[in-house]
Amino acid sequence: MPVQPSSYTSVSTLVKASPLQRFVAVFIDGIIGYLPAWLLLVVSYKLVVIGYFIAIAYALTKDALPETAGFLGGQSVGKKLMGIKAVKEDTGASLVGDYGTAITRQVSLLIPFFNLIDALMVFSDDRKRFGDKWAKTIVVKA
Repeated sequence: MPVQPSSYTSVSTLVKASPLQRFVAVFIDGIIGYLPAWLLLVVSYKLVVIGYFIAIAYALTKDALPETAGFLGGQSVGKKLMGIKAVKEDTGASLVGDYGTAITRQVSLLIPFFNLIDALMVFSDDRKRFGDKWAKTIVVKA
């Protein structure tokens, strides 16, 4: 069960996710996010634009999605499967429903060429990419 906003975890006790866990989670989320575009492309190439809008919406908000049928709850599908989650670095609170913070985390990945540098930053000592720094979040083991 995900951590509820009223029961914050001490940030000092959280264990940061490894770069490999983060990479695999992003890879899974990429497949999940673009699945609607691929399916709509099969139906009609004219509908693929709708699929791309769905993919972008998922990419921007995936860490703030509410708990649905006992699933997600502040974790993207990839993060859920990898056992990691993004939390606020000052309180350890989940991002459930905090769409502003979730979008701030992801916007750096939408900037061409900048996104590669941003992605490589998870290998630094603090394991934080620009999106994490801007949104004041960390990715930890769930």
